[in-house]
Amino acid sequence: MNPPARPVSPIPPGETLNEELAIRGWSQADLADVLGRPVQAINEIVTGKKAITPETAVGLSRAFGKPAQYWLELESKYRLDLLLYRASGKIADDVERKSRIYSKVPLKELKKLGWIDVDLADLDATERAVCQFLEIDSIDEEPKIQFAARKTEKGAPHSQVQIAWICRVRQLAKNQRVPTYSSARLAKEIINLPKLSMTEETTRTVPLHLAELGIRFVVAKHLTGTRIDGGTVWLNPASPVVAVSFRYDRMDWFWFTLMHELAHVLAGDGKSKPMLDQALIGRDADSTSISPMEEKADKAAAAWLVPQDRLNAFVRSTKPYFSRTAVLHFAASVGVHPAVVVGQLQRRGDIPYTHHRNLLTNARHLFSNGG
Repeated sequence: MNPPARPVSPIPPGETLNEELAIRGWSQADLADVLGRPVQAINEIVTGKKAITPETAVGLSRAFGKPAQYWLELESKYRLDLLLYRASGKIADDVERKSRIYSKVPLKELKKLGWIDVDLADLDATERAVCQFLEIDSIDEEPKIQFAARKTEKGAPHSQVQIAWICRVRQLAKNQRVPTYSSARLAKEIINLPKLSMTEETTRTVPLHLAELGIRFVVAKHLTGTRIDGGTVWLNPASPVVAVSFRYDRMDWFWFTLMHELAHVLAGDGKSKPMLDQALIGRDADSTSISPMEEKADKAAAAWLVPQDRLNAFVRSTKPYFSRTAVLHFAASVGVHPAVVVGQLQRRGDIPYTHHRNLLTNARHLFSNGG
């Protein structure tokens, strides 16, 4: 599709003046003699470089027999058309420039979240801010980040929005200093991490425990329409980052997402491409048509959170009625928050998503890194 044509260039009154000269067979020098003006002044009027003043308009009216008002109106219309023409060119240029900028990121949402702090009316500053955010040198460049999504769906959110989320994760992670990552230590400690879910106070210490293992923990807020729950990003082959979005502010959501991402880290997933996990849990969760890598991470997260043999035994002895007391007792026996058990039961389909909602406490407020 071709861009809209710009308006026709404004016609200077000098063209009408040239026509009058041609009718009479005069040269510009002849008119200069008639008016008693320098030839250069006449030439500048003809080419539009010099405006027709009231004094010149009176002289032209006497020379050509047309009212002075006629020449002044020609001049006035030309100057107005010239301003509009130049403005239309600037507007067109600004529209094209804004289009390039807005195609890179959901700019207004990033501004609202504080991810980009700039006056959007200042296009130069906005373009620089977007380039800096995406780590590119020019707005015409494509971000170098490629990612692997949990599941590619028809009509899924544009990848540029997902790239913006990854860039925010990287931005926040770079500000953290942690010791060298040890996969051996993570493998040893990962089974004990869910025990931190027992209380809000211990859950709050998750970032510190991960940092001791050399893992950066980041909260990057969910962007509209993306359904991103979490991601695994590596700043380099020895620096893993676990990110969560709190798309749902629930303790069960947090812990399953966290353990799922740690499964990716332990397996070394995402080193070449950041891993984006969408719709991990909840009503819109979809475990169909996912890769073996994602299925493996799902199973590992569930097993670390609640030993599956004990959960199976609990379900067999308790169904079909899972009372609050039964859930609380079982959660205490396996050393996890009751919300974790409720989340597992919902995920398995043992109870509806409407049951025991009062046990699904919030978790976002526990982390100062709000993304």
